[in-house]
Amino acid sequence: MSKAIVSLLGVAGLCAVASADLQITEAFVGLDGEDGTADWFEVTWTGVGTFDTGTLWYDDDSADFGSAVQLSSIILNSGDSAVFLIGGAGEIATFASVWGAGGNIGLATGGAGLGQSGDAVTLFDGGGTLVDAVNTVGDHTLSGSMVFTFQYDDAGVQSDSVLGVNGAYESNQFFNDNLGVAGDMISIVGSPANLPTPGALALLGLGGLTATRRRR
Repeated sequence: MSKAIVSLLGVAGLCAVASADLQITEAFVGLDGEDGTADWFEVTWTGVGTFDTGTLWYDDDSADFGSAVQLSSIILNSGDSAVFLIGGAGEIATFASVWGAGGNIGLATGGAGLGQSGDAVTLFDGGGTLVDAVNTVGDHTLSGSMVFTFQYDDAGVQSDSVLGVNGAYESNQFFNDNLGVAGDMISIVGSPANLPTPGALALLGLGGLTATRRRR
């Protein structure tokens, strides 16, 4: 059995003790060729009161607190989500150009990226206790010129995002010449941190649209 498989199985076992109030709810593991954005994952706080994401540390399927990196500090109210880009501050503007501006966007600077052949998102508290973990299984599905982020239910079970479900929408298109799409322009379907859809940004500027919290 490969080390990667053993590591993933170890993460799955750890999930049994994960917090029920802070959950990993979505992930993007990149694409063949141009990714559009850095790899990212989303966390959602469902507990009472507020939660500071700066108390969390991220690692991939190695699930090693000694290699984990601290997340940016974002204060979440109950039901709020935040996306964490695995990269530096410059990735935020790139992410906004694909998904639209706004929402809770933070960083897991210096963290290990998410492999497309199978990986995991593992979160610890500052004392090294596991908070939550999910496996990211395989590449994103390609349908026409769209790819789909991974979403996770309360049990950590992975599924593809579905356009119009749980707030999922189509991002702006970007160039990718490795996926065999006519015109080499693709988009991503997902629902990162309740960002407004790109086409709604003008309405937001006029105060004509209010973002709605999705429920998982």
